[in-house]
Formats: sequence, C-alpha cells, structure tokens
Amino acid sequence: MAYLALYRTWRPRFFADVVGQEKTVAALLNAVKENKMSHAYLFFGPRGTGKTSVAKIVAKAVNCEHPSAGEPCNQCSSCLDINQGSFMDVIEIDAASNRGIDEIRALREQVRIAPAQGKVKVYIIDEAHMLTMEAFNALLKTLEEPPPSVIFILATTESQKIPATIWSRCQSYGFHRLTLEEIVVRLKEVAEAQKVLLEADAAVLISQRANGGLRDALSILDQILIYQTGEVISKQDVLDVLGVVDENFLNELFTSILIRDAEKTLYFLATALEQGKEGQQLVHDLSMYLRDLLLYNLIGNKAKFNIINDFENPVLQQLKKNHTSPRQILSAIKLLMNTGEKLRFSEGNKFLLEIAFLELLNFFHSDDHEEKKGDQAAAVTRAVRHNTADAAGEADAKLWTAILAKVKEQKIPTHALLSQGRLAGIKEDTAFIGFRKGYKFHKERMDEKVNKDILENVLKQLLNREIKARFFFLSDEQSNDYIINKAIEFFGEDIIEIKD
Repeated sequence: MAYLALYRTWRPRFFADVVGQEKTVAALLNAVKENKMSHAYLFFGPRGTGKTSVAKIVAKAVNCEHPSAGEPCNQCSSCLDINQGSFMDVIEIDAASNRGIDEIRALREQVRIAPAQGKVKVYIIDEAHMLTMEAFNALLKTLEEPPPSVIFILATTESQKIPATIWSRCQSYGFHRLTLEEIVVRLKEVAEAQKVLLEADAAVLISQRANGGLRDALSILDQILIYQTGEVISKQDVLDVLGVVDENFLNELFTSILIRDAEKTLYFLATALEQGKEGQQLVHDLSMYLRDLLLYNLIGNKAKFNIINDFENPVLQQLKKNHTSPRQILSAIKLLMNTGEKLRFSEGNKFLLEIAFLELLNFFHSDDHEEKKGDQAAAVTRAVRHNTADAAGEADAKLWTAILAKVKEQKIPTHALLSQGRLAGIKEDTAFIGFRKGYKFHKERMDEKVNKDILENVLKQLLNREIKARFFFLSDEQSNDYIINKAIEFFGEDIIEIKD
C-alpha cells in the first residue's frame, strides 16, 4: 500500500475531529442536522486551516446513509467512497488549472444531471480566487439558482479577489489560523500514535514555523519523522530539517548588531551560511525575531511571540537599557524585507546579506555613539557601498524580467505597453517604473485601471505582499545613468554626491 502523508492520514473525518474552527463547525453541523443546508458556501482563510477538509465532511454528511446528529457515519458505502475519493457525486475542481470560461460552461451543463450515486451532488471549487472574471460571470446564475440536489462549496485563501456578486450568493465562513497550543496538542497526539516522543520545545518550534496552519505543521513533522529514525524528536532535529536558526543564535546575532561589532556580525552570518542555512530563511527568521522585539517594545508582557519563548530573554532587557525605539526596529525590519525580495532574484546572496547586516549596525545607535565603537562598522559599510548599486541593479533586472513574463501571461497588450518602461526600484510598498519622454502614450495607458490592476496583481504574486505601481518620466540624465539612480534609491539624495 502506498505511503500516506500525515496530513492525509490525520485529515478529520467527523465535524468533531476538526481542530480550532469551533463556530464554523457548529453552524454547519446544525445546518446538516436540521436539514437547512444552503445551496452555496464560501470558505475563506489561510492555507492549511481545514477549508477543504470541512467541505468533504459536509459532502459526506449530506450523502451519508446513516447520519447521527448531523455527523456522517464514515461506515456506509457513500462515506467510504468519499473518503477514498471515488464518489461520483463529489466533484473537486482545482480552479488554478480550470479557471477559464470554457471549464465553467462545461460545469453548468453537468450540474443539470441528477446525482448518479448519492443524494446530493457537491462541487468543491478549491482556490476559487483563481477563476477569471469571465468564469465568475458564467457561474453567477448557476450559483444563485442551482438544481435542488446540488451544493457548491468555494474555498479560497484570497477572499479579497472574490467578486461581491459571488459573495452575495453564498453563505460565507471564515477559517482562522490555529493557536500555538492547538497545534502543539495535535502534534503530540500524532507523535504518540507514531510511537515517537516529541519534546515540548520541538513541538513549539514546529508550531511556530507552521504559522497557524495545521497541515503545514503535520507536513513538517512528517519530514522530521523520515529524517529522524530514533524514538525521540528534539528541537535540534527540527532545526536541522527546517534549515532555520534557533532563538539563542538570533540572540547572539542581534546582540552583536546592538553593540555594533561588525566582525562578530559577519562571523554569525558566515557560520549560518556554512551550515547550509538559506539566505532568505535567515532574513525571514531575523525579521520575525525583530517583530517579537518590536511588539515587546510597544506592549511589554502582553506581546505574543513567534520566535522568542519567554519574557526572561536577556535581549529584551538590553533593549530597554539601550533605549531602542520602535522606529529603529521598524527600519531594520523594512531593510530585511527588501533584502529578502532582492535575494529571490540575485545570485550574489552572500554579498547582499553582508550589506544588509552591516547596514543594520547603524540602525540602533545615535551619531555621537558612532564616534566610539562604531567606527569599524561604519568604515566597513562605507567601503562596500559603491558595489551595492550594481548588485541591486542585477536583482531588479531579474525581477523586471519575471514581471514582464507574468504580465504577458495575463494580457499581451499590457505587456507591450509595460515593456517600454524600466523598473527603477521598489521602495517600501511602491514599485517605481519609468518611461522615457517619447513614450507618453505607453505611460498614460499603463496608468489606466485595467492595466495597472494586472501589473499590481503580478507584483503581489511575485513578492507576496501588496505593491502599488507608480509611473513617471525619466529625464535624459536618469535614462543614461542607472547606477546613480540606484545609489539614490538605496542611500538617499542627502548622502549621494555626483561628480563629473
């Protein structure tokens, strides 16, 4: 028999098995029990929180031959076939690969056919936000007035992309991220069933990395069980498999940044990379660590941490002693986020990381302190700055190529307009795209909503956050000296001196 991943083995089969989504589960259970099922549902929320699993439980409950108080029996032929994925009247559609109007027209024809095996046909449309606007429009009438023996369940991780006309035709249920405690309890239960001891700090670390998704947590545990053949899973096992660094390492790294020790900072960076840690993961871990510091700085002992485990962490006390401000920590987080984006499109990972970490040395000190121990760090930072524009230019060029390719997939005319521009850089949440003065038509058309929306959706797909596009005209000087532009973008006009 083929091996089943843990998240499939432990997929909930009853409403009572679902972890964390109590209100949603209670509402659906009552609807089944009282025979008040709607014709269409919209399940939205982060990945791995149970949307598709609950949809399948609903499908079993409405087709079960021997239901009990709204719960499926999981023993009749209908329940068993649905569990095995062979039930003809439960149709799962991946909207990412069936997103066009032709697929939806075919679905509309199929809806008219009566159930062949069970009592109700259930259509589960996963990643529903991937449907095109034309496909959504084609689905509207069917979604509003389907045959009495049909139920639609749409699941999405990006509810903001679902049109209001679809929302108005569905009962909507939000699925929230699970708490750390909820995931830890289920991980220990699974580990015990696998006859493995999962140490407490290892369970906490897995839960933190899962970011509220039980499926992700079970996938991580599955990977560790394959890696670790013993009977105990330790925190170090989790660190080794995930390629992440622990709280102690981040404490030492950040302390070296606080005291402005450039040599130690670069040593910790080199050590992490030599141990096989990924640059992007390291930047992410440090960003999350700084996020914890920021929350502690703002709300003290009410903070909920992602990386830091307790309020006795010595770095927290050091922050108070150094009078570190939220503005300083926010600036450091923004630098790391920008670095993480550039790492995706650059081969010079170590170089960009070194630049970013050396820049961090300047974020937590006043100017008079720089005259003391910070001289070494400031000197090193100045020495490498002249190369930064080249590295950033290379990363932006690769990002621009990826943007153009994605836009071309969406709409060729928009690609034709955009290809005459150039990416000047991304600052915080804005992408700056310049056009030469002879391309006024192209700039004005790109400023139109339909073209701008396509570009901003592509930017969000590539960079995993909301990015606004801003278009401008390049002067002759800007067109001819890209390196100057990048230097100004990185360091600000006040510290750039242009000499002929």
